[in-house]
Amino acid sequence: MPKIFINGRIRGMKHLMNLLYGVGSLLELFPEPRRYHVDRNGFSTDARRLRGDFETVARGLRNQLKHESANHRSR
Repeated sequence: MPKIFINGRIRGMKHLMNLLYGVGSLLELFPEPRRYHVDRNGFSTDARRLRGDFETVARGLRNQLKHESANHRSR
């Protein structure tokens, strides 16, 4: 019986803390503005980074396939 009481008390405390955090966020009248970096070459930057990511993944897969095929031949 005391175990249920403790668990109920802990659950109630978490609920109270969530409620207080929510009220605290509502009372924040002047939050700090978010700063976004606007890049005029956004599409080309994304395309370049995507190509680099693709090359990195392809290189890793290629190396893993070479390693796997070398291990398979030795069995």
